[in-house]
Amino acid sequence: MFGFIRPVKPELRVKEADRFQQIYCGLCHAIRARYGRFYTLFLSYDMTFFALVVGCGEEDTAPPCRKRCDAHPLTRRPCAQTDAALELAADVSVLLTYHKFRDSLADEKGPKRALAWLLCHLGRRGYERARARLPEADGEMVQALDDLQQLERAGCDSMDRAADASARLTAAAVPHTGDARERVLRQMFYHIGRWIYLLDAAQDVAEDMEQDNYNPVVLRYGLRTPDLTEIKQPLERTLERSLADICMAYDLLDMGRDADLIRNIIFLGMPLVTKQVLDGTYQTNGGWGKHGSL
Repeated sequence: MFGFIRPVKPELRVKEADRFQQIYCGLCHAIRARYGRFYTLFLSYDMTFFALVVGCGEEDTAPPCRKRCDAHPLTRRPCAQTDAALELAADVSVLLTYHKFRDSLADEKGPKRALAWLLCHLGRRGYERARARLPEADGEMVQALDDLQQLERAGCDSMDRAADASARLTAAAVPHTGDARERVLRQMFYHIGRWIYLLDAAQDVAEDMEQDNYNPVVLRYGLRTPDLTEIKQPLERTLERSLADICMAYDLLDMGRDADLIRNIIFLGMPLVTKQVLDGTYQTNGGWGKHGSL
């Protein structure tokens, strides 16, 4: 995941903004407790959203605790207490982060490839632990990533085929429970993965054209320049298809907690980020210099 999923703060109530920050900090502590400090460096808003959604079936919200961390060593900050949702999100975060390292190792060249190799080496032990906890999810992720890399090597010009492989990668994060809730969550995270992949491809058009990297948007529309003006409308339509399915999945979920916060992210945050990327105005973390501050 790439950090595209975040709430629109002006539309949040104070307690919802605080809750998002508490889940973010709680997930960081859960990752550190289970895997050490290394993987906390790659914590994202996307995985904070995942923790919110997988835990939304719970009725009660435990009161936050206060903890110190490396970023705030002098003061105790409120954070969500570790529960099953945060533990699952920590495990999934490690799996997805490691597979992103693998993907970069296959795609990048020069210094970036050397960095990807180093990250794979440093993250291997934590990945093995996460794989032991979620072997079925990891197997699905490995297969999806292998399929995606084959399409990239073949120079596939189908955005849907490339996005499908990436979407299966994120859908694999949902645990198998065999009930209707699993099907709804898989549908949601499949389309979230599809949306993220295509949005990231649109954002990276200029860089990928300059470096001659694989980009399905460039190939699909035969772009000669990085200007997206001519293809903005069809790109917007295909992204809106996934956003509509994500919204539908939200409506089908039986929400016990954090419903308004999750709704803000899906119905306001994701459409806003879509518009910003296609307009060329998107800024990582909303322009803040420090990640983790809404």
